[in-house]
Amino acid sequence: MPHRQNPYQHWRSSAFTASWLLYAGYYLCRENLRTVRLLPGAPFVAGDLSRLLSAFALAYVLGHLVAGAWADARGPRRVALTGGLISAAATAAMLLVHTPHGLLGLQLLNGFGQGMGFPALALLLATWFHRRERPGVLAWWSASYSLGGVLAASLTLWCATTTILLPSWGWRRCLMLPPLLLVVLSLWFYRVTRDDPRAVGLQPVAPLPAPSSAWRSGWWSVFANGHIRTISAMYFFLKMTRYALLFWLPLYLVQTTHSSEERAASTTSLFELFGFAGALFAVQLSARSFGGRRYPVAALLLFGIGFLALLEPIVAPLSWWASAVNIAAMGMMIYAVDALMVSVAVLESVPLSHAARAIATVNGAGSVGQMLAPLLVTWFAHRFGWDNLFNLFLITSLIAAAIVASRWNDESGDAAEEALAA
Repeated sequence: MPHRQNPYQHWRSSAFTASWLLYAGYYLCRENLRTVRLLPGAPFVAGDLSRLLSAFALAYVLGHLVAGAWADARGPRRVALTGGLISAAATAAMLLVHTPHGLLGLQLLNGFGQGMGFPALALLLATWFHRRERPGVLAWWSASYSLGGVLAASLTLWCATTTILLPSWGWRRCLMLPPLLLVVLSLWFYRVTRDDPRAVGLQPVAPLPAPSSAWRSGWWSVFANGHIRTISAMYFFLKMTRYALLFWLPLYLVQTTHSSEERAASTTSLFELFGFAGALFAVQLSARSFGGRRYPVAALLLFGIGFLALLEPIVAPLSWWASAVNIAAMGMMIYAVDALMVSVAVLESVPLSHAARAIATVNGAGSVGQMLAPLLVTWFAHRFGWDNLFNLFLITSLIAAAIVASRWNDESGDAAEEALAA
């Protein structure tokens, strides 16, 4: 068998492929209601969307915290599997529950399950790939959540419009087929991966601490890490910007440029479609021009995002192509900073025993920004008008840039080396 001849290659390929597909699959159950509520016969109330999105984000933070502790202590596979099954079950249950309170409870459960995926899968990759390999691996893996959203939206749209499969089900197909696929991906992931090389009789690819050290240090070691605090503060504003653009850009294009809803949706999809290319660019730029330092690259990209935010209201009325290119460039830069800092820099800043909790802390802080994004965008648009909405993105981008620029000359790996030495 091939994996007996090249055991590391086999298990590392399985870890990357299965975790990529699983996290892309998580998106199948992430935002179904945004599509379902627009379909004929759907019982969901459109006005409840903001509340449901906020509930999802809150539960997503809690799921991260549970997953971080559980994955560091017991391994990532069961955590990722559990999260996928919880999310799929909560989404499928929306077929039967249509009351506002019932939907709110299921969305909380769905958000909790979704929050368990990222910390566990990031730890799995950190366990199977050496530190020098991780930047490239994580850059390619970031396509699971940049392209995952596009693929999930396309599948949901297909489920909503197809007449080939269960034509009488209508909107119900969107809450049946995606959860079923997520269950299949979760079970397959659990079957073909292992928590670390020792589980299959191989030597670890990275230094592993004694089992008790993770418990002695606990969450406090993560919170006390200056790099983690800096990246968390930056990600609060970056994820606020990312989700504000992702969810409210179509409405902005319809209201200000009078685009059709179809064209506005297709233009917005470019934001995610080109995201992973930015991650590859950021990793290469960091390695070749900044000696592996992450903070200067993040700061420059964040300043660039602010410039593009200023540019969008100018180019949008001129032509669709100019607006599309600008939106794609914003997506590339935002996902570049996301992958470079939240995956690569975080894992370089802590020992492996704290990896999942460090990822959970940073992504949890970003999810708080995500939770506040709908409220902030709504208030800003009503106060200053839709034409000035991109001024808000300029402000959040510059704040994030200033935060990481304060560590321009720092090496994110220093903290990890000191922790390992201790």
